[in-house]
Amino acid sequence: MKAAVFKRQDAMAVIDVPEPRAGAGEVVLKVHDCGICGSDLHAVQYGLGMKPDTVMGHEFCGEIHELGAGVTGFRKGDRVTALPFISCGECERCRRDDGMHCERTRGLGLGQLPGGYAEYVMCGAASILKLPDNVSSREGALVEPLSVGLHGVNRANLRSGMGVVVMGAGPIGLSAAIWAIAKGATVVVSELASGRKDLALRLGAAAVVNPQEENPARKVAELTGRPPEVVFECIGVKSTLGAAIDMVGLHGRVVVLGACMEPDLINPLACIFKEIGIEFIVGYNRAEFSETIAALASGKIDAKPMITDVVAIDQVPRMFEALKNPGARAKVMVEFPH
Repeated sequence: MKAAVFKRQDAMAVIDVPEPRAGAGEVVLKVHDCGICGSDLHAVQYGLGMKPDTVMGHEFCGEIHELGAGVTGFRKGDRVTALPFISCGECERCRRDDGMHCERTRGLGLGQLPGGYAEYVMCGAASILKLPDNVSSREGALVEPLSVGLHGVNRANLRSGMGVVVMGAGPIGLSAAIWAIAKGATVVVSELASGRKDLALRLGAAAVVNPQEENPARKVAELTGRPPEVVFECIGVKSTLGAAIDMVGLHGRVVVLGACMEPDLINPLACIFKEIGIEFIVGYNRAEFSETIAALASGKIDAKPMITDVVAIDQVPRMFEALKNPGARAKVMVEFPH
């Protein structure tokens, strides 16, 4: 089968690899769609210890192609999405729905297990969730990034009526914005790329500002009468965490979803004097996947505008190069015939 793989630092390729088989407690999916994530771009740029020919991709949706021994509750042809890891299912962390941090977790698409940039992918049956008929496969591949945004909003203790700054209108920033808006916040998005402004507004942002031209915190104050209670840092480069700390109001909360890949500096006194909390976020849990699917099915959230490009597997290496300068692009889907 065809798969897009990491070849070496800063290089992707499309090659033929063996089709996976389902062992006990596993399923094999025929992949419909798999999103390109900023984490994938970072992983290829920096290598991160991945071996050559690692099949990447962890934001995927597909239909069940093969059921392993002992798998119940599903049948061939069911459309599903999946948490992109296999955990033990037995430890304390797994029992409290925190399998992402299980000491025996094996992730899909970043080096431990093959991912979804392939015609077929193997998953743990405990990780898959069925998709309703009115949730498309492209939306199914959005469940993973949307659940990251939901996890951040949950950790923010966000309440209706709060004023929020979202730094960055990439896919994770847009996911955080979608959920903050759905839960009743007034959201100002801070974004340098003019091409993403209309997209953030279509998704419900109260305003989008260029931080080189206007202070996002001041815009929140204009709209709500007070500084932002929450700032979501969704950029992940040096200095953006410090900027988030500067913007958030007294007793506010900074939620870090951007993955900065190098050491950074902050001013602790700025945090102390405002008594702010800082939350660092990775991943999600099964309950958040379920809430995301239900919200898509009910129309509580509409994330389809996030999808700006759809490409075939052969185009993945070129798209990785193009996404070094994303411009107006947000979520790019790798789509397979289905």
